[in-house]
Amino acid sequence: MSCSRVKPASRRPLLSARCPAPLAQRGAALIMAIFLIVGLAALGALASRLLVMGSTESINAWYSAQALYAAESGVDLAARDLRSGGGGNVIDAVVRADQAWVSTQVTRVDIGGRTLYTITSTGAAGGRPGAPRSRRRIVVQFMP
Repeated sequence: MSCSRVKPASRRPLLSARCPAPLAQRGAALIMAIFLIVGLAALGALASRLLVMGSTESINAWYSAQALYAAESGVDLAARDLRSGGGGNVIDAVVRADQAWVSTQVTRVDIGGRTLYTITSTGAAGGRPGAPRSRRRIVVQFMP
């Protein structure tokens, strides 16, 4: 007996329960649910990937700024050392423990009885002194 048949006398359905949906409609709902779950999972994965990329860029920018500040500190260190009669050269001096280092190289040129120093300061940050994550270099001419 089909779900749509009724008794002739009372016009009430033979079955008291509802008629189930046809098999094709139940399969379509399952397929739609699977597509929805897969789509939401893909959006979640994309959002996660974008968050990781943004974090990596922020960390690299931070290390780059630390390296720049270390290089600036190296220029100050070399200029102070030159004023006190030193050579101004420094190799892997610690600016911030286990985070930033600086190396300076000083060249000297005598011009008309005065001395012009060229200070090349290289700041490094992140990782370790031999293999930092970021390096920045500043070249300054200094005449005390």
